[in-house]
Amino acid sequence: MNLIIGNILGFIGSILMVCLGFVHKRRYILIGQNIQFLIMGVGNAVLGGMSGLVANIVSVARNVFFLKREMTAFWKYFFVVVQILVSGVFLYVGGFRWMELLPIVSAVLYTVMLDTPKESHLKIVLTVCQLMWLTYDIMLMNYAAAVFDVLTICANFVGMMRAIKEEAMENKC
Repeated sequence: MNLIIGNILGFIGSILMVCLGFVHKRRYILIGQNIQFLIMGVGNAVLGGMSGLVANIVSVARNVFFLKREMTAFWKYFFVVVQILVSGVFLYVGGFRWMELLPIVSAVLYTVMLDTPKESHLKIVLTVCQLMWLTYDIMLMNYAAAVFDVLTICANFVGMMRAIKEEAMENKC
């Protein structure tokens, strides 16, 4: 039963995740991600992926903070440290499995690169992070999310190409 519920939650969160691949504005990406992170985090927990839950919850806190305040180096690295510490506790308590590192590394990478000035670079980071989640979802048997991970990678590629084109046009002006 948990496999079905986890995959249903993965499916719902994944639909939102794919849609976000086409969004241009960083603010709207962050707002949409918060909803998606909550849904996907609960789905991960149902399937036994506690680091996925933890990574998603810390990411929501980070996004809410950055929607309201300027991202400084201090705050960016504060959230990286929080992510690592909280994840470390859950890995210690729940038992270490290498796959549980994927959501942690993904969240840390995304946090470090979140303030990149170019949208095309953000889309590249999102794609790399999504590849980590694809591996994690396959290992959790979150097949619905895994299918959409692939679709999200494709959507981010389209968004990246569009961003590169727009950035090139801006540089010509």
